[in-house]
Amino acid sequence: MRLLCITLGGLLATTACAQPLSTQLLHFFQQREPNYAATLSLDLPIATRSLPCAQPQFQLPSNSRRWGPLTLTARCGKQVTVLRVVVKVIGTYYQSRQRIDQGTSLSAQQIMPKIGRLDRLPRASWLTPPPLPLIALQTIPAGKILTKNQFRQPWVIKQGETVSIIFSGRGFYITGRAVALDNAGINQTIRIRLATGQRLTARLNDQHELIVQ
Repeated sequence: MRLLCITLGGLLATTACAQPLSTQLLHFFQQREPNYAATLSLDLPIATRSLPCAQPQFQLPSNSRRWGPLTLTARCGKQVTVLRVVVKVIGTYYQSRQRIDQGTSLSAQQIMPKIGRLDRLPRASWLTPPPLPLIALQTIPAGKILTKNQFRQPWVIKQGETVSIIFSGRGFYITGRAVALDNAGINQTIRIRLATGQRLTARLNDQHELIVQ
């Protein structure tokens, strides 16, 4: 796409200056990922490096991944063009420093940060320090990339326990007792059974309170 700017007396006379498609796409993804804007780059096939308008409107599917090979649309009025790009990002991720056995609690000494291509990582990789404590759901060898589906929170409530519950709303606050039908960690939802046999759901907050929903 040709870069077109009109100048008059050394001043820019137009506010719209057409940018190359690759530059517009880069700005689009940088705005989408501000924390990684400085290390984000993209590949755009030569065949799709021009569009019928200077300022297309880009849109990604609602279930789109953050980076890697992506498909999006560029709208120029009523005309829609499908674009395929590869978004590359460099950043911090986490891997195991040593073997982590299944069922054990993860410690800070067992993990270490690494810097590399985030677009090449498995889905749900830890891009921030894992929130300890966590329990390993599988044995993880040393040097393996850590993902969120490898761990669970420690159970604060266990299935079959009798627990205190809270009913709250505008103008009322009632406490009671129930039996937990599931295991639960902080900020997780579980099923409970009242003494009457009625089954409800409740969420465990960070104060270890079960709030009936």
